[in-house]
Amino acid sequence: MRKACLAAFLIFLAGCAGPKVYLAKEYVSAGKIAVLPISNESNDLDGPIFVRKLIQDGLAGRGFEILPLDSIDAQLKTQGFTDGGQLGATTPQKIGGWTGADTLLYTTLEDFDYINIGFYAQRRVKILCRLFDARTGVRLWEAEREGSTRVLVADKKQAEEVFAAQLAAKAVEKMTHLPLQRESRIAVAQILNALPYRR
Repeated sequence: MRKACLAAFLIFLAGCAGPKVYLAKEYVSAGKIAVLPISNESNDLDGPIFVRKLIQDGLAGRGFEILPLDSIDAQLKTQGFTDGGQLGATTPQKIGGWTGADTLLYTTLEDFDYINIGFYAQRRVKILCRLFDARTGVRLWEAEREGSTRVLVADKKQAEEVFAAQLAAKAVEKMTHLPLQRESRIAVAQILNALPYRR
């Protein structure tokens, strides 16, 4: 009976190791990091804000010197930049000059989605991070990671329960502006574990 239940209801929680990490020979120390506004390729408006805060807190917890987000955003706004997707229109050197950062962390939110089709449900967060030298504009580091939860059921009743539960969870997350928390934390932890800490 127990084996039958397990076969009918499977939950997969995963953090994708992803492709190899790029690390430049020039990388010595991250210095003062500016975690820039996220470029959003998803349809979720809360995701970039939530993931950026997780990255900021995660870097600080690992001992990196982090510039305040409010200060970064204020400096960028005075130059006409209010969205991460706009940052490609200028150079790392200029952003470094505006913010006073030694390095700049550019992040792209590639996937931030829910798939709920009854027998299969998936929650996925995929992020790409690049660290640039703010003085030279050289790319120092790059990694892409994913955090996901997948539920697979083989029973119609369980499929209905999973479908309803996923809809309810999504509604609560939208109301609290804290979407895909578990998956975001997995993806961020995976990506920060790939960033070397050097003084």
